[in-house]
Amino acid sequence: MALGTVVRDTYADHERSMMHQTLSELLGYNWSWSRAGIYCYWDPYEREPLYIGLAKNLASRFAQHNSLHGHRPNRGNKGAKINEWFHAHDRLGFSIVIQEGIAEDTNEQYSSIAEGQLIEGYRALYGQFPPWNRIGGSRHGATFAAQHSGSWFDMLTSNADGLAVARRTIRELNDDAIADYYEATIHTSRTGLTLHPHDGTLDDHAILNGVKLMAAMLGHPDPWSGNDLYDTLRTYLMQPAPHPEPGR
Repeated sequence: MALGTVVRDTYADHERSMMHQTLSELLGYNWSWSRAGIYCYWDPYEREPLYIGLAKNLASRFAQHNSLHGHRPNRGNKGAKINEWFHAHDRLGFSIVIQEGIAEDTNEQYSSIAEGQLIEGYRALYGQFPPWNRIGGSRHGATFAAQHSGSWFDMLTSNADGLAVARRTIRELNDDAIADYYEATIHTSRTGLTLHPHDGTLDDHAILNGVKLMAAMLGHPDPWSGNDLYDTLRTYLMQPAPHPEPGR
């Protein structure tokens, strides 16, 4: 199954609160995006995944993992792992896979399936769970794992690009109203809602076709420039995906 829009970033120890505030703002006021979704902590130096999880509220779960708002490290979060990481490293990678906003009422099912798909895809490729994952995800979600499922980790950790990846980092997207609009418009083409003719396979060609369909359905020009909406979105998608890892 298709998963959604990948948005990646890195943050320093002293930026925990800033990242939480950004997530709250980014996912709290966008009609296209659910607050629920998949998230990935990753090593920005080696570009390897550390942990994959799901959340009904991505911002709240980030606060729990990062010991914010009264939360302390415990068995229910990765606070100890993150504290250990920042004792030895300057930055930690954090990416999200945003779900479709209309799935809000059933987000637990969608997110659970997506988490199981990704964890099983990783295990199939590497013979083990990501380092900070102790158990697998949804058994039902695991049945969706296919040969390409593990490739999502490459997009989450900046090892690979693709049109499923937002053209801005988490914080850049929250500060750029034009990019936010473009990403929200493109988003449906990354979630599977326009992929029925492609048997659910998400690739760059399918995403572009979905964007073309979405632009035709909206039936109006780009409100920012007045140009043809599809041409504007296609040009935007041709921008390079961000690589927030240190030293690059």
